[in-house]
Amino acid sequence: MAGAPIDDVMEWSQTLSSWKQDALRRLAISNELIDADIDALLAMVKSAAGFKLAAGPQPAIPFTKAHFGNGEHQPIVLTRIANVENVNRLVPKASLAFCPKALTIVYGRNGSGKSGFVRILRTACRTRVENPVKLKVLADVYGGTPGPQTAEIVVNAGDGEVVIPWSPGKAASPQLMQVAVFDTASAQLYVDGGNQIRFLPFGLALPHRLNAICITLKEKLEAERAVAVGNKVGLTSIVFAAQRNCKAQLFDKQLNKLTTDAQIESATSFSNADEQRIEELTAALSAGAAAAADVNALSKWTDALLLESEAVGSAFTDGALEKLRKLRSTAAAARQAATVAAGALFTDEPLLGVGGDAWRSLWAAARDYSVTEAYKEKTFPVLMADGGAAACVLCQQSLLPEGAARMQRFQKYMDDILDAAARKAEQAVEDALRGVHELICLRASDFADRIEQVRKRDEALADALANLRTSAVIRREEALAKQGGEENGMVPPLVVPIDDLKVFALRLKAEKDGLAQAGNSEERAKLVAEKAELEDRKLLAANKLLLTTRRNLLVVDDGYTKALANVQTRGITQRANELVDAHLTTAVVTRFDAERARFDIMHLNVGLARKSGQTKAEFEVDPRTKLTKVTSEILSEGEQRALALAGFLTEVALTDGSGPIVIDDPVSSLDRDRSAKVAERIAEEASRRQVVVFTHDIVFFNELSRAADEVGIEPVTVALFSDKSAAGKVDTAGMPWKGQNVAKRISRLKNDAAPLPKLHAASPAEYEYQVKNLYGRLRDTYERVVEEVIFRDIVRRGTDVIQTQLLRYVRFPDALAIRFHEGMTRANTHSHDNPAADTVAVPLPNEFTEHISELEALIVDLKAESEAAEADRPQMKPKK
Repeated sequence: MAGAPIDDVMEWSQTLSSWKQDALRRLAISNELIDADIDALLAMVKSAAGFKLAAGPQPAIPFTKAHFGNGEHQPIVLTRIANVENVNRLVPKASLAFCPKALTIVYGRNGSGKSGFVRILRTACRTRVENPVKLKVLADVYGGTPGPQTAEIVVNAGDGEVVIPWSPGKAASPQLMQVAVFDTASAQLYVDGGNQIRFLPFGLALPHRLNAICITLKEKLEAERAVAVGNKVGLTSIVFAAQRNCKAQLFDKQLNKLTTDAQIESATSFSNADEQRIEELTAALSAGAAAAADVNALSKWTDALLLESEAVGSAFTDGALEKLRKLRSTAAAARQAATVAAGALFTDEPLLGVGGDAWRSLWAAARDYSVTEAYKEKTFPVLMADGGAAACVLCQQSLLPEGAARMQRFQKYMDDILDAAARKAEQAVEDALRGVHELICLRASDFADRIEQVRKRDEALADALANLRTSAVIRREEALAKQGGEENGMVPPLVVPIDDLKVFALRLKAEKDGLAQAGNSEERAKLVAEKAELEDRKLLAANKLLLTTRRNLLVVDDGYTKALANVQTRGITQRANELVDAHLTTAVVTRFDAERARFDIMHLNVGLARKSGQTKAEFEVDPRTKLTKVTSEILSEGEQRALALAGFLTEVALTDGSGPIVIDDPVSSLDRDRSAKVAERIAEEASRRQVVVFTHDIVFFNELSRAADEVGIEPVTVALFSDKSAAGKVDTAGMPWKGQNVAKRISRLKNDAAPLPKLHAASPAEYEYQVKNLYGRLRDTYERVVEEVIFRDIVRRGTDVIQTQLLRYVRFPDALAIRFHEGMTRANTHSHDNPAADTVAVPLPNEFTEHISELEALIVDLKAESEAAEADRPQMKPKK
């Protein structure tokens, strides 16, 4: 792996999906993604997984190096905490201001209110303490004003002050996450848990932050999936009567996200014919020999009825009845015409009725007798026989001429065209009468029984056949009546269900065949299988909606599966760790060892080993021992505190940006030697970033102030105190006198000396009281000069450290010693109690001012002499 870290991140990003590249872009340009960013990324993930969204996703914008902006962060400045309410015993509206640059030292004795301010900061800023119980901020447990706990944390990110409201449990501000807080509660976590490099430098945080986005999207997708799918797929299961190897059950088992609507439609098709077939199969499988005989007889009757119905459909239609009526009318009209003609021809006949029906019957009988018996093979009427007159076939007497003539007239009449037409028409009526259907099935006595058999199978057909019978019988009677010349009036409509009857006949045939099959074991098994298939398909059809719903749920579930696969963190975590190892791990270990060396704890056999998580890089403390105990159980309290500070300073040193750090009580349990080393290290860090230190240790306070002076920092000091009413009060006079160095003491003396002239003029007695106290402070300053200026802090009161290497600076010429002695003597004289005889005059205001100036001049000369001494002793300089 070569190149800068951001170049490696860029190269890796090009292997990612488009939404992840877009996510990296958003992370690079924003400290925190807002809900709109998360929603946009979620839409991209779901679209890629095949979801059909109401609104299409935003186009993904690939991550480029330009989006990263060289990884520079504008560090914030912690300006102050203000308007604190109901926190511990802090005074209402408590406020604490910090130096915007370098170092702020907040000093206060136990119970002065320091912890109240620190607890606010550690709940609002970055800390290793994550246990909500330990982070809990209490109100005044001894009483106080009820109400919410609130405060304002004021920061400046370069564009002016920003007020960040604080209350317990409030979501952390991204800006305040740049502020790191170290206190006793977090110290053990650094010892036992190691370091969490939460704001990785060089862009290395981007993969871990991308993992955090993946986890967020995963949670959202899983929540959506639980609502959209959940256990709903199980609710769409279909319970079959029996488990069997049917096509319907196989389809149900194999239904998946790829199953089409057409396939579901095909698998669930179930018609009335299928329902009827189930009934047929049920009947066939449950019926015996008698049932088979009944179906066989009904089938034969149905076949006969079908033929009869087809005949009825043509014989008794309205047209057929009208034709019969016309035949009868035509015959009557023809006979009427022939009768009229006969009446004109036989007017002179002795008997009436010649040419009538009875007469024509008589004539026809005579003709039949003549041609079959009397005169075989001779044309009727026979007038001559054997050379003489033939005998009359009626009276058996010889035909006289008059009789023969009459017979000829009669024959002529019968041969006449009108009579022939009448006879032909009448024959047609007789033929039609003989052709009228007898309706053997429809008029049979068992018709009602047959209809009931039909009704069990097809109620509509049974009704149609009953109507057919009624109509057919009435129309037959009408046909006979019409041939007899009678009119019965209206007839019911004729509807012949030929097609339905044909279908029914086929069903009966199938039923008959089925019954026959049911009697055969092999065929019966086939019927059972067919019935099972139809029954399962019927159930499938009834649950078609469930099948479609299940398929749709499987499609949605598959989409969520794909989407969740796309937000997995494994590959990202692996790459993130590779990048951390390549660009950070060595730096962390090296820095940790350097910090340990500064605190003189290199003898501790501990180290750091990377143990990164999904969203952060961690470097766990490795005790390098076979013991299974945690580090805090192995080390002394002092060693723990030094090790914790080393870990904390390693973390903040390698954290992206240069945000402020807040340190509370850093030297607890430390010896004075290490305490001095901590002071030096904190002062050094304050030259790089804003540092706020809270302490109750006045010796450490002085050590830290001296260390700040040595690196050229003028620390801002704040003194807190408490009384019976409240804590967290800021002493307007500043630091206690014993905590001030020589320079600050001289500055304080000058300020206090300014009002002396007016006081001397107004009240000599009060002036004497005040100036005496000031000379006491001047004497204290001379004493501090011995420690701080003459002996360069080689030996410090309250410490057990002697820095012998600093002796190279010590040289105290007689002239300077005499000046020191004279000044110290004056200070003693005017600060101690003098005799009442008033032998020692009270110095005037200008004299006190001159005495301060003399001390300032002495300090300048002492420092010059010290530097000269160091220059004259090169052999005493420390070797680098």
